[in-house]
Amino acid sequence: MKTFPRSPWAWAPPLVAAALFGWVAATGSNHSLFLVLNHAGHQLGDNLWVNLTLLGDGAVALALVLPCIKRSPRCFWAALIAAVIATLYVQGVKQIINVPRPIAVFSPGEFFQAGPAYRAVSFPSGHAAAIFAITGIWIMGLARHYLLRVLLLVLATLVSLSRVMVGVHWPLDLLGGMLGGWLAAWTGLGLYGRYGWKTEGLGGLAAGVVLLVVAGWLLFSRHIGIPAVLPLQRTLGLVCLLWGAWEMLQMLPRLQLRRQSKGE
Repeated sequence: MKTFPRSPWAWAPPLVAAALFGWVAATGSNHSLFLVLNHAGHQLGDNLWVNLTLLGDGAVALALVLPCIKRSPRCFWAALIAAVIATLYVQGVKQIINVPRPIAVFSPGEFFQAGPAYRAVSFPSGHAAAIFAITGIWIMGLARHYLLRVLLLVLATLVSLSRVMVGVHWPLDLLGGMLGGWLAAWTGLGLYGRYGWKTEGLGGLAAGVVLLVVAGWLLFSRHIGIPAVLPLQRTLGLVCLLWGAWEMLQMLPRLQLRRQSKGE
């Protein structure tokens, strides 16, 4: 963790986001940029964006952490810590700064909108915070793997942009969410680097069970409010549920050995 602040992969993404945030705020282009992006993005089709926006959902992001439980305790614990911090950041700021959503500013015919018609507490974007918290951990935690880091950063950016494309967030919301999510990733990795928790224990097992429940819930939930995303949501839920359960089953013999050694 001590090397992260020296790596461009740690400081360049939030620095770029902060610079863009300052530019959009200073030029007063938040609303006009929203319309430009919202109209231009749908040249690629609506289904692309509604499925991408699913990846920033909090429950989906947590389920995606589950397969890491045995293979990468570092990513597992750092992601859970980051999820808590990102949630507190997003919900706390939303209560302090009640920014109206696009549908409360423009008439419905002026832009494309999908899913629930949220009208308030727009800043910051929880989806952007969630996806950048998770991908930030992977990006900063990877050694080398330049191409994979680039692909993860592009994916996180597209998932964040999808919130503008489905008409529920402003550009400044995305940038604010990205900054909060990246800070949460930094914090999660830093705390894991200090304490180095294991997943092969009761704490890891309990956390894994909670995430199994989350993954299972995705098989039935319609909380996104966009029917078109249900096939991908259920597929991701099923994959994470089965993969995570398999990883946890492989951990059980080691957990028993640790308990026996402590008893001796």
